[in-house]
Amino acid sequence: MSIDFFSRLPLHGETQHLPGDSRNRGDWHGLGPGQTTGALSDFAVGDDFSYIDYLAQVAKATELNGFGGVLMVNGVTGEEPWTVCSLLARETRRLRFVTAFQPYHFSPWAAVQMAATYQRASGNRLVWNIINGGSETVQQQVGDFVPHDERYARATEFMDVVRGYWNNPDFHYAGKYYKAEGGGLRGPLAKAALPLICTAGSSEAARDFGAKHADYFLMRAERPQEVAELIADVRRRARAHGRENAIRFGLSIDVITRPTDEEARAEARRFFDEAQVRGAHRAAAAATGLRSARKLGYETEFQQPQKEERQFEDFFIHPNVWAGFGYIGIPPGCALVGSYADVVERIREYHGVGIDLFFLAGYPHLEEAYRIGEHILPHFRKERAAAARNDTLQPPQPLAANGG
Repeated sequence: MSIDFFSRLPLHGETQHLPGDSRNRGDWHGLGPGQTTGALSDFAVGDDFSYIDYLAQVAKATELNGFGGVLMVNGVTGEEPWTVCSLLARETRRLRFVTAFQPYHFSPWAAVQMAATYQRASGNRLVWNIINGGSETVQQQVGDFVPHDERYARATEFMDVVRGYWNNPDFHYAGKYYKAEGGGLRGPLAKAALPLICTAGSSEAARDFGAKHADYFLMRAERPQEVAELIADVRRRARAHGRENAIRFGLSIDVITRPTDEEARAEARRFFDEAQVRGAHRAAAAATGLRSARKLGYETEFQQPQKEERQFEDFFIHPNVWAGFGYIGIPPGCALVGSYADVVERIREYHGVGIDLFFLAGYPHLEEAYRIGEHILPHFRKERAAAARNDTLQPPQPLAANGG
């Protein structure tokens, strides 16, 4: 079973300290001139160096250190991923860019035309991460009032139409959300490769959507056994679509690694202690109410009432797997914390239960890309293979009217 490694671009702010700290490189601030380091970003337009320049440094560092690609998440407080990744594609040579977006954001045709243009300009380095929102509150803030499960039904039609446009110059479709009368890619755009399709989510609707359409089903880290159970469930659903062997799985988990376990734990504890002083864990707990997605197993456990406040060591849910980031409000929530050898061992354990693609990042992203690239990735040279669509997946067939 092959393995590949991607990293992540910071949404905004480096989070070497807690979000909003004036020492965070690239973070937004309103402190005024002369009150911050030169690495911070103000709200002025036209600065000689912007936050995008810092992201370019991170992208180049991940490519230099052997990562296959980078993920950029989509949040209402950050830059728009597709735009940023289009800019960064011209700053790199081989690095692939995973852009997160919702079908709500684009019509199927706009998404197809934009993606084909990106593919031609970059040499087929675009990867789609199709998301459908984890918070009803945030969805409504951006104008989408479609209920959670219906958003996945809409996304299923979206992908049906995308594949139809991409593979047929004269595509017809009549569904609940979308219709098409004869459109499709033609000429040079038709030579571009359909992006790899990633998706994520733990709800029933998310699993069904991923089973039908995803090349890689992505998940946040839990205990290896819980990850294995989710993989088995999604594979079972994929079997109904003839895709049991076509779908693969990815895991997003941060990394805090040093030469010794003690040094790595000391760095993780620095984050934890700082959050305790600032009360960040209480703010993070309040924010969980915005989410509509199913809570992970350890998240449910940590919400159980107890007499005393939880301590740093309480958040090790598995050897070297620390859920403290989630407790203090730093996504994706879990980190591999330990010596280089420990982290390599844990990656192999997750790989053994079915994870083919790892999204690894640390804080600060720039320096930690070198650390992971120099001390972790070389251990997997023999198993490395670029993330790709499984060859057993049959090419899409022309779609009948009404999505039949």
